[in-house]
Amino acid sequence: MNAAADSPGKRAAILEAAKKVFLEVGFGAASMDAIATEAKVSKQTVYNHFGSKEELFAAMVRDSCEHLTLALTEAAKDGNPEKTLRAIARRFMEMVFSDDKLAMHRILMAEVPRFPELGRIFYQSGPAVIRQSVADYFKEQDKRGTLKVANPRITAEQFISMVTACRLRSDLGVEAAPSVEVREQYIDNAVSLILRACKP
Repeated sequence: MNAAADSPGKRAAILEAAKKVFLEVGFGAASMDAIATEAKVSKQTVYNHFGSKEELFAAMVRDSCEHLTLALTEAAKDGNPEKTLRAIARRFMEMVFSDDKLAMHRILMAEVPRFPELGRIFYQSGPAVIRQSVADYFKEQDKRGTLKVANPRITAEQFISMVTACRLRSDLGVEAAPSVEVREQYIDNAVSLILRACKP
């Protein structure tokens, strides 16, 4: 692979192009040719960075989740579980209720029956990473004695589920994405329940 093909700028352009193409036509109908054209690179350059369409999809999901895991790491430095959990919840809400994430989730649900492997790729590249990061945070707080968390993994999953409990209506198009005020109500309730349940 030459230096030009390996440039971070080209990789970012390919990921952005992939997101646009996947959102427009879905995973099944998307082609590496179309993604290369959208990114204004050769198809070989796309393959130099990503060996397959599945690999490209996984990288796109990982890339979108990296910002959240970095935000979690930064928020955890505060040392105050309530502030940290609120910060994590707000960033998570911002991510899952962005227009492109809602659209991608709908496409994913439609594509999984035809491409079962896609669900596994998505989960392992995104949600599983975020859940593990939150579980690690709870485990660390339990060790420090700031929270009492018997099962960090389940607690992490339940916290994330509580925060995003209003997502189903948006996924189904029944309602628009919740307002900032409504999101704050869900965050307040989720954080309050976790702090009460995990009081040391």
